[in-house]
Amino acid sequence: MGYMINKDGQRLFYEDHGVGNAIICIHPPGMGRKVFAYQHELSKHFRLILPDLSGHGDSDTIKRKPHIEDFAEEIMALINHLKLDQVLIFGYSAGGSVAQAFALKYPDKVKGLMLSGAFPKVQTKLFRLEFLAGMAWLKRSPRSLAKLLSRSHFKNTLVKREQYTHLLKSDPDVWYSYYKESLNYDCSHQLDKLDMPLLLVYGARSEWVNHQAPFYKECAQAALVVVEKAYHQVPATHSSILNQAVIDFFHRTFISRD
Repeated sequence: MGYMINKDGQRLFYEDHGVGNAIICIHPPGMGRKVFAYQHELSKHFRLILPDLSGHGDSDTIKRKPHIEDFAEEIMALINHLKLDQVLIFGYSAGGSVAQAFALKYPDKVKGLMLSGAFPKVQTKLFRLEFLAGMAWLKRSPRSLAKLLSRSHFKNTLVKREQYTHLLKSDPDVWYSYYKESLNYDCSHQLDKLDMPLLLVYGARSEWVNHQAPFYKECAQAALVVVEKAYHQVPATHSSILNQAVIDFFHRTFISRD
């Protein structure tokens, strides 16, 4: 665990576990690194790096209204801080917007891109309404939204409490801005530029797979995993399947080529 400190003295917190090929996991709005509680198992196979983006968890607020590109630059700064060459990038939900923005700007830094429940743009009216409802709820009651998010992800009482407490550390303005930025983000016309190996993971019970996965046909090296009986929260609710999919993706894509 440690802090990266920028030129203005603002701190970005990250966890750093394990050795080997580095995976940087990017969280969705509000949730911070604790949403990857069950991905710690991956540190047995990889160097697992879990940052809190600015304004989240134990990181300082840098901008009250950060853009997706600002978060992508934070990931680049972290890579430079850790003196890494290439990394595996894992983005969950709206964290996938940051992951894709990073991969599009710094393709040479991305060994492989892994996305769970991610999307190149908010395409449908229902999907847009989900974002707007979350943003309105956040304005009205961050505490009750934090409770809903922690309960929807975790059953274990201790893990659920840790996620809830971590959510409440997030700056509401940054949290809201991250929602808004993800709602308006659109890289659908640039997907053909994502020519690195790509893993897509969706829950079968999340209708998003019907609307999002076809976009990625533009990507030359895309692999799709659909998790049966799962909704959107795959990293938390079906972690063993997700973690194994990551391991299999890495071995199939990189080890078997050697």
